[in-house]
Amino acid sequence: MMKRKFGFTLVELLAVVVIVAILTSVAMPQYRKSIRRAEATEALVNLRSVYDSAKRYKSANSTPPLKLAGLDVEFFDANVSDANTFLIGKFAYTFSNDGVQACRLNDGGYCFKFYYKHATHGKDALLCEVQNSSPTGTWLCGSLGTSKSGSYVLE
Repeated sequence: MMKRKFGFTLVELLAVVVIVAILTSVAMPQYRKSIRRAEATEALVNLRSVYDSAKRYKSANSTPPLKLAGLDVEFFDANVSDANTFLIGKFAYTFSNDGVQACRLNDGGYCFKFYYKHATHGKDALLCEVQNSSPTGTWLCGSLGTSKSGSYVLE
């Protein structure tokens, strides 16, 4: 009479655990990179909304806005920290006399800035600045048609 064996041996289970660990170690950095890119893209979309609203405000009032209040755009998760800065997610948005800027708060090292008027071209422009050679910032600046740190003229 033959005995039947049920279950797995310890070696087989360890082999599966090792394979899963290797796959996880390869997949996690790519996952984190895609999350950072998604957050930065969301910040760029939010910045464009604020910028467009700020341009409308400036044309109606002949002065640039210096705070979120009074603009025709709202964000349900905006956290207004002072007069000219507000937070959405992991980015701080700041108004200035020449444009609107979004900078990553932690571990990013990059900023996006929309100018009301660009001195060189006379058109609206986006400046993409990267500090500390941030891979995410470099990728986003490159996708906008800029170098590591440069301006992209909006049409």
